[in-house]
Amino acid sequence: MRIIFLTLVMFLHPVHVSLTGIEYNSENRIYTIFVKVYIDDLEADMKLNPGCEKGPFDDDNEKYSSYICDRIMIIENGEKLQFKMLGAETDGLEKRFTLEARGGKSVKNVTLVNRIMTRLHTDQANMVLFSFDDIQEGLKLTATDTLRNYKMK
Repeated sequence: MRIIFLTLVMFLHPVHVSLTGIEYNSENRIYTIFVKVYIDDLEADMKLNPGCEKGPFDDDNEKYSSYICDRIMIIENGEKLQFKMLGAETDGLEKRFTLEARGGKSVKNVTLVNRIMTRLHTDQANMVLFSFDDIQEGLKLTATDTLRNYKMK
């Protein structure tokens, strides 16, 4: 009976979480971005607003790339970097994306923004792993706390 009750509670209150990894390679000035989300939440949030571009889109990757560019940002020295979609794959209930962005020659300030599904769920948790030279940090961003700013040496 206890197991049935716990199962029902889990269905009534699902987990709202995404995982994003951002790694900077200073040799080639490339940010590699990995994003993992649940497909049902992703599709529901995309219906609220498709992203940076309104479409029509030639394929799903363009549609997803537009969504991600609206919800995840890397702002380097006050300039928003443009993402290039390298790949997308589906694994069961999850959707995974790999993207990259080219940074500038001299990095003084990096701002990370993650607003994935924050208009859909007030309890959304966006876990971010950020690696940039000596900085390695795990962040939990929420619907009300969507950005982190870093001053570089």
